[in-house]
Amino acid sequence: MRDELLEFELQIAHRANEEVVSYDRGKAFLSPTLPFAWDANWALIERAGIGTEEAIAAADEALTACDHRAIAIRDESDGERLAPEIAAIPGWEAEKNLFMIWRGEGELATGDDVLEVTLTDCEDLRRQLIRDEFPATMPNRDETVAQLLEMNRRCGGVAGDRWFVSPPEQPASACCLFADGEIGQVEDVATLPGARGQGLAQATIRAALATSQAAGHRLTFIVADADDWPRLMYEKLGFEPCGVLHVLRRTPPAGIST
Repeated sequence: MRDELLEFELQIAHRANEEVVSYDRGKAFLSPTLPFAWDANWALIERAGIGTEEAIAAADEALTACDHRAIAIRDESDGERLAPEIAAIPGWEAEKNLFMIWRGEGELATGDDVLEVTLTDCEDLRRQLIRDEFPATMPNRDETVAQLLEMNRRCGGVAGDRWFVSPPEQPASACCLFADGEIGQVEDVATLPGARGQGLAQATIRAALATSQAAGHRLTFIVADADDWPRLMYEKLGFEPCGVLHVLRRTPPAGIST
């Protein structure tokens, strides 16, 4: 199941990024015009059984034009093995992306507490939500926010520009729904700090789920940080874990602004 959902994400990446380059160990998804957006410049290691040094070498080869490194390990067991080894290297960190499929039943109620919009309609809110993810002291913060917003546009252009915001009068929370006709993905769930704890994110997710259900999608899923609290909220909404993808990142060396 996880592999099918991962393929859905990879198809979006293929179409939304500027370049997809194949290497001996896997593929690189690149957008040279968006150098600060790590989600637009990363590598997927597809060869099974590689070691730590080879994984880092693959990252260096695939992302030679980038100051950062971001690699995903397709094989789950390889990721489980490599993550602690690479995370122990100074500058590197490991992230476990948990795929969660919706197993809820019955009709989802849709009220007047959520409004469906396009990214253009909620651009200011989305920009602020992205900005809140980074500390004010972060170098190139404004450029990073602008490039991540542009990546949102590109992904929406290939997978559906459907956003859900709450409350309608003064939106403070949003998420989007990507789809391909058979599969829907709830993505980019976020709420402004001052509006958290009011159930706004849950309302937007329910609206996205209802839209996915109405469209007849065979599967609807969300990806969560396996070590962060939102996964518990997703479980309450009917999402169940079905696999992980290990992602390894290295921040730019000291003295490099990106």
